[in-house]
Amino acid sequence: MTRIPTCSLPGIPLNASMVCLGGVFFGNELDERATFALLDRFAELGGNFIDTARIYSDWVPGETSRSERVLGDWIKSHGRRDTLVISTKGAHPSLQSLDQPRTGAAEIRADLEGSLRSLGLETIDLYWLHRDDPTRPVGHYIDLLNTFVREGKVRVFGASNWTAARLRAANAYARETGQLGFGADQPFWCLGVAQSRPPPYSGFVKFDRELDQFHHETRLPVVPYTSQANGFFSKFALPLPERPANFERHDFNTPPNVAAAQIVVELATAKGVAPSAIVLGYLLSRPYPVFPIIGCRTLAQLENSAQATQVRLSANELQRLESASQSGLTVQ
Repeated sequence: MTRIPTCSLPGIPLNASMVCLGGVFFGNELDERATFALLDRFAELGGNFIDTARIYSDWVPGETSRSERVLGDWIKSHGRRDTLVISTKGAHPSLQSLDQPRTGAAEIRADLEGSLRSLGLETIDLYWLHRDDPTRPVGHYIDLLNTFVREGKVRVFGASNWTAARLRAANAYARETGQLGFGADQPFWCLGVAQSRPPPYSGFVKFDRELDQFHHETRLPVVPYTSQANGFFSKFALPLPERPANFERHDFNTPPNVAAAQIVVELATAKGVAPSAIVLGYLLSRPYPVFPIIGCRTLAQLENSAQATQVRLSANELQRLESASQSGLTVQ
C-alpha cells in the first residue's frame, strides 16, 4: 500500500501529509456516507491534512457550512484529533454579492468562531483568509489574526488568493511589529494555470512568476488548490470517443495546455504512472514545500493521488512542461 509521505508545516506540532484532502465536495456532491469513506481511506493511506472552508456547500439549498459540519462529525467519529491537521477558510464574500468583500474584523471573527462550532474544535491548526481586500492595510489582518492566535483559536494562519506583493508587505509588517506573519499561501496553481481561461468570477489569484520567486526566497509553504487542473490532463489522455462531451470547452483546453498535455502523456507512459501523477509531480518537484490540495470524488481518484506522491520530475522535465504551458515560471 502506498503511504502518503509527510513534511513539517512550520508552527504546527504534527507533520502534515504532502497532499491535502480538499473538502469542497463534502456533504454535497458526496453524501455523508461517501465523505466518511473517503476520509477513512485517506487516513489509512497516511493522509492527515484536510482542508475545507466556511462557504463550502453553501451553493446547495438548505444547511449552510455543511462541509465543515460533516468534517466535524467525521473528526469526532475518528476519535484521534491529535493525529490530524485541520484547516479551514473564512472571509469569503457572500455568494449573493461576490463583489462585496467580507473582511471586517467582526466578519472574520464570526466566520472563525462559526467554523470552530461546526468543526467541533477548540483550535484550528491552519486558518486561511479565503480572499484579500487590497483596500485594507495589511496590518488590519495581521493584528487581528495574531489576536486569534493569542486566544488559542488558531495555531497558524495563511493567505489564500493573495498576491506576492501583499504577502511581502504583510510579513514585513509582522516582523516590524514582532508578530506572527502568514505561515502558508493557498493560490490557484497547477500545470496549465497560466494559460487557462479566466474563472467566471473574480477573487482568484493565479500562481505566477512573482509568487514563484517569493516562495523561492522565503521557503513559505504553498498549499495550492485546483492542483490537478480540474482533470484536464487525465481527460486529454483518454481516447477521443471517451472524452467528455464538453471537453472542448474545458477551462484548461487552450493550445499551450494541449502542448503540455502531450508531454504529460509521454512522461506518464515512460514512468508507468497515471497522467494525474505527473500533474501532481509537477507541483511536488519544487525546492520549497508544496502540499497540493486534491479534490477527490472517488476512492479510485484518491488512490491515484496517493501514488502520485512518489513521483518527482527532473529539472529538464519540469522545464519542458513550463515551456509548453507558457507558465513564465523558472526552474532553479
